[in-house]
Amino acid sequence: MKEFETNHPNTWCPGCPNSVILQAFKGVLANLVKDGISHHDLVAVTDIGCAGKFYDLLEVNGFYALHGRSLITAFGMKMANPKLKVVGFIGDGGAYAEGLNHLVQLARLNPDLTALVFNNRVFALTVGQGTPVTEEGYRGNTTPEGMIDPPYNPLAVALSAGAPFIARTSALDISASQKMIKQAIQHRGFSILEILQPCITFRPDDLVELRQNHKPVSAKKNNREEARQIIESWNYDQKGAIPVGVFYQANRPVWEERHKARTWHRSQRKVDMKKIKQELL
Repeated sequence: MKEFETNHPNTWCPGCPNSVILQAFKGVLANLVKDGISHHDLVAVTDIGCAGKFYDLLEVNGFYALHGRSLITAFGMKMANPKLKVVGFIGDGGAYAEGLNHLVQLARLNPDLTALVFNNRVFALTVGQGTPVTEEGYRGNTTPEGMIDPPYNPLAVALSAGAPFIARTSALDISASQKMIKQAIQHRGFSILEILQPCITFRPDDLVELRQNHKPVSAKKNNREEARQIIESWNYDQKGAIPVGVFYQANRPVWEERHKARTWHRSQRKVDMKKIKQELL
């Protein structure tokens, strides 16, 4: 795992569950390399926000995308070089607010890439605004009298759009998270893994709620109706059992297979790095 470490300082709040997921993810990368995937072909694409800081702490190829645009950037990378193993790191704001259109369209198109959505139901890096999955009544710095609008269920939207792999895990369970991250990455097609990651600064009570109420489920593969029932059994503003596990998994032809007759991405460009550096200077 050490080969994936960087010297960049960790700027998350002390005790943030993201540090747990970081360790889990490094373990997954180490296993993927053991399984024969080249370290050079592992790519991280991040959104803006606390989730975007993952790339600071991962020694892999990657790119900091604009807010809400990480998934479409990741798709561009897969179009240009289908052999890459691309993973997007996105917060609930970037995925379910600004980036929802890209989430829906990639679920429909089904490229072989993975979206890790870090959901703490708050815009944490910009100090506490509500997101589209924040419950009614939440008091943030832009909603001092409480959120008025209800949340929606983005995983139900992803299922309707055709996403072939939909899952949820808890950042408080490193073993289950590591297993599920690897499953999501190894699934051939577009995979969405929502990681419930309580914000200890703005929503500390969520730690207790998630620890007490997360409920592992075991859904049948390729059963959309069962998946929908599980996904809709908890809608972010409800108390009680929070389902975690793989909700839906099906095999669909991936975008790269449907477009394999197109050869433009196979052309090898001759890049003169010396010339490029001189132009930049």
